[in-house]
Amino acid sequence: MSSKPNIISIKNFSFKYEGSAEGSLCGVNLIVQQGEFLVLSGPSGCGKTTLTRCFNGLIPDFYEGNLDGNCHMHGLDIASHETSDYSSHVGSVFQDTRSQFFTLHVKTEIPFPSENLGTPMQEIQRSYQKTVDDFELYSLLNKSIFHLSSGEKQKIAIASVKTAGVSTYVLDEPSANLDQEGTEQLRQVLAALKNQGHTIIISEHKLYYLKDLADRILVLEQGEIVHTLTGREFRSMPSTWFTDNGLRQINLDSIMPAPVTVKSPTDGGEIRAEGLSFGYSGSKTLWKNVSFECRAGDIVGIVGKNGTGKSTLIRVLMGLEKTGVGKVYLNGKYASKKQRQKQSFYVMQDVDYQLFAPTVLEEMLSGHDKNTATEQKAKEILNEFDLSGFLAVHPSQLSGGQKQRLSIALALMSKKPFIFLDEPTSGLDAFNMKKVQQAIRRLAASGACVFVITHDYEFAADVFTSLLVMKENTVTYFNSDTYQSEHSQQYFNLQEDFL
Repeated sequence: MSSKPNIISIKNFSFKYEGSAEGSLCGVNLIVQQGEFLVLSGPSGCGKTTLTRCFNGLIPDFYEGNLDGNCHMHGLDIASHETSDYSSHVGSVFQDTRSQFFTLHVKTEIPFPSENLGTPMQEIQRSYQKTVDDFELYSLLNKSIFHLSSGEKQKIAIASVKTAGVSTYVLDEPSANLDQEGTEQLRQVLAALKNQGHTIIISEHKLYYLKDLADRILVLEQGEIVHTLTGREFRSMPSTWFTDNGLRQINLDSIMPAPVTVKSPTDGGEIRAEGLSFGYSGSKTLWKNVSFECRAGDIVGIVGKNGTGKSTLIRVLMGLEKTGVGKVYLNGKYASKKQRQKQSFYVMQDVDYQLFAPTVLEEMLSGHDKNTATEQKAKEILNEFDLSGFLAVHPSQLSGGQKQRLSIALALMSKKPFIFLDEPTSGLDAFNMKKVQQAIRRLAASGACVFVITHDYEFAADVFTSLLVMKENTVTYFNSDTYQSEHSQQYFNLQEDFL
């Protein structure tokens, strides 16, 4: 038995959010020791995020509700202490790091939490310099927060917590919006923190980058801990165990890409790009001379590292950005921006920006004739995505994964011929990732041409009929025939090139 002190002690603990009909945590028992690297996983809505909110004091100080049982963090009872009481012990890193940044520049953001805690300036300067050295942040110090990549933002968020001198780190799905390079940066930072003896608690769906870091893994389901594994047990589990438990795989090398074939619909749209080149004013060209043709039934994957212009390309195709050089044709005819916008549906990476209605059901009905048949159709689609129990719930109250599923449901509801999805699986567990794959295939079979940007190799491996690979200044298109070939199969297996 380890002699390290316990920093978390939970006994028969349950929690139900105020206004919620069901509990989010039910009879949880857990001991976490100092220096432990603990991973929380499980299906969306299983209670992972709720548990992290108990660890950092957001429950019940910020998120109110009914508590039962005991939960102590660093010897403090969460039922009788405020969030500020934990600030010198626990640091949080959220999925959307923008929600925790307060300044405009890296060099002022890193020391900000320490200044907010009233730490003496001499101590801040010492800790700041050590963090910069440990994380090798020299090249980022003079950058604006707004000019950082997603991976760099995560790195700075963790650096600001480290500078504050806390011993426990609580992270909620930090890799959800990261590409392969950003995820590797995150893994290296977490490894450094672990080697320094810090306690790390991380809620995640993506598991592959944590397999060599985790000391213990908890799998939650409906608010209960249903599996507890040591790191060694976790790494030895067969792929079928992860599938059976609705978890992402930990060995990506075992996932072989398998391009799909969708039966060509009898009708639908066709889109053709001819000689497209684009660069923002005052910036270098993102890509040039891009030409390809896609039609109803195609599922086009768009892959590449951050900064190669993937999101810009689909914004040009759907008419949200000027074409620049080149033209876009719909159904054989040149199409203006306005014409492309009318025939396109866009699922943004941050779906919060496109949810407006007061309830989930009204969101689905927005822009449609409100009659019995339309409402029934909306309910059927929501049921497919396990959202039928949230018809009267405000979209902002949904979890990140639930919002993502709602956005795909809206795409199904739209019946537009051209669907553009930007990172549709961020925040999704394995079960709902499969649901999204099925929905995309259904969209294509119904007559849509679907474009999908993703960094998620597990999702990408068996959903595309063709592929756009984007690198610096270049775009390579593999149509449905060449994508099936041995050459492109080998190319697609080189994950590090574009995922």
